[in-house]
Amino acid sequence: MDAEAKEQAVSLWEALQAVPDHRDRSGRRYPLAGLLVIAIAALMSGRTGQIGIKRWGEKLSEAALLSLGIKRGRVPAPSVWCEFFKKLDVEVLERVLAAWVVGDQGPAGHTALDGRRLRGSRHGGNTGVHLIAAFSERLKGVVGELKVPPDANEITAALALLKQMPLEGVIITGDAIFAQKEICRTIIDGGGDYLFTVKSNQPALKADIALAFQPDSPL
Repeated sequence: MDAEAKEQAVSLWEALQAVPDHRDRSGRRYPLAGLLVIAIAALMSGRTGQIGIKRWGEKLSEAALLSLGIKRGRVPAPSVWCEFFKKLDVEVLERVLAAWVVGDQGPAGHTALDGRRLRGSRHGGNTGVHLIAAFSERLKGVVGELKVPPDANEITAALALLKQMPLEGVIITGDAIFAQKEICRTIIDGGGDYLFTVKSNQPALKADIALAFQPDSPL
């Protein structure tokens, strides 16, 4: 990125201003963007949970907190963090972060689709949080992410995610589960390309590909 592009780039702080605040007005003693910056930095530093985030934030100086719009001179208690995360619009936050990663840097290029269950999210009868994410190798960041509903699967979630993403000039890769007609059609219609693994769970497709790459293939 050249010097002019760096000057025009939107900072994470600026991008987070677009996340809506759904907390009750009486509970907005701490600015949403400021709390998000602290939470993101704490998580990237290896902290987990509200207590971990609070302890990380306690190490910030009053000047640092003030720069984040926190005028009370301290970070909130774990109970405040709990309520904060309950009211947070996660889907909007994910879109804001994805847009921030892409910025004005052009197509995401090679982008890998992958689904996984969030570590530590399974409790009791809760099956945990299952996410599908798109990681851009060129931009070194996640450019799209969705939570997989309990009654859905990675295929339908990936299709919904791709329909939200700019696909022009993008090459999507992924496991065999994503080698589906509708997913491939969505990528092509969006101006992108795809490269998926094909396994024995789709024997007819695997046989057709093997035939197509034979030296004497009629295709």
